[in-house]
Amino acid sequence: MDAIILAGGLGKRLRPLTDSMPKCMVPINGKPMLQYHVDALKKVKIGKIIVACGYKWGEIKKHYGSSMSYAVEEEPLGTSGAVKNALDKIDGHEFIVINADDITNVDFSRLAKTGSNATVVGLLKSPFGVVDITDDKIMRFREKPVLPHFVNIGVHLLNKSVKYLDKGSLEYDVLPKLATKGELKAYKHTGYWVTVNTLKDLEEAEKALR
Repeated sequence: MDAIILAGGLGKRLRPLTDSMPKCMVPINGKPMLQYHVDALKKVKIGKIIVACGYKWGEIKKHYGSSMSYAVEEEPLGTSGAVKNALDKIDGHEFIVINADDITNVDFSRLAKTGSNATVVGLLKSPFGVVDITDDKIMRFREKPVLPHFVNIGVHLLNKSVKYLDKGSLEYDVLPKLATKGELKAYKHTGYWVTVNTLKDLEEAEKALR
C-alpha cells in the first residue's frame, strides 16, 4: 500500500522559519517534520511515498532526492485537490493519506486491516485548563485535560473510488459526504498525536517527541 503525505501548505504561522523552506522541512529535534512520517511508514514496509507539495518543494527534493515521488501543485489545491493530483502515482486501490503537520504513532499495519474508507480519530486534549464548578463554587482546576470528544487527527485510509475535488478540502468537502452516507469508518487512536501550526506548537512538539 502506498502513502500520500500532504505537504503543500504555506506555513504562514511558522514564519520566519518557512520563509526559506516548506513547513514539512522545519526541523523538530534536529530532523525535518516530514522525516517522522517517513520513519513511521518505513517500519511497516509501506510501498511508495508520494509527497503532495508545492511551496518551495525543491527543498524537499534536494533533501530526499529520488527516495520518494512528488506530486507538485502549480497552485494551492486544498487537501482534496492534492490527493487527486497524486492519484496517478498510486499503485493499487487503497492508500494512506497523512497531513505532514500532524505527527502521530498510529499503527499503519492495523489501520490497513480496517479497510477503506476510514479516518483516524483521537481524544481531544483541551488547549486550556478546565475549571470544575458546583453551585457557583470552583471545586478544582484541571490543567489541559483530555476531553471525551473525538477529533480528526490528520490520517486517513482512502480509496480511488471516492470523488475527490480538483480543488477543495478533504475535511470539509469530501469526508463529510462519506460520513453522511455511512461510508466512513472511525479508527480510534489511543497513542500520541501532535499538530504543528505555530511556533508554540513547535516547542510543544519538540518536548513531546523528545
